[in-house]
Amino acid sequence: MKLSKVRAASITLCAFALGLVTANSASAAGWTYGAYEGGGYGVWNYDPGPDPIGYGDAPGDAIAACDTAADGWGIEVRLDINRDGHIDRTVSTRGHSSPYCSGYATGDIVEGTPVKVWVVKVNGSTDYHPVYKNGNA
Repeated sequence: MKLSKVRAASITLCAFALGLVTANSASAAGWTYGAYEGGGYGVWNYDPGPDPIGYGDAPGDAIAACDTAADGWGIEVRLDINRDGHIDRTVSTRGHSSPYCSGYATGDIVEGTPVKVWVVKVNGSTDYHPVYKNGNA
C-alpha cells in the first residue's frame, strides 16, 4: 500500500513538472522593453513564435518598435549584435501617427550570441534618453 502512494505521488509530481516545462516552452519567444518615461516600447523576439505585440506569430532574431502615445516623439529600436557598439539593425515609427507598431527587422543570428536592444525616443534628429536591455539570440 505504501508503494502505491509513493508511486502516485511521483506520477503526480512528474505530471506537474511536465506541465510547467510545457507551459514555459509555449510562452512568448521574446520580450518588450519600455522607452524612458513611457510613450512606447521596443520588441526583441529571439525565437520564432508568439508575437509579444500580439499579431500572431513573429520571426526570430527580430526587433520591432511601437509608439503608444501621441506626444510628438517616435520610437526607434536599435539592435547591437555581439554588444560591440555597432548598430546592426534599426526599426522606427518615424512618420507614422500613434498608436503604431513597425514591422519586424529580422535576420539569422547564431544561437546564444549576445545582443543589446536599444529603445530610443526620437523626434527629427533628436534622440531622447536611450535605454537598453541585454539579451541573447
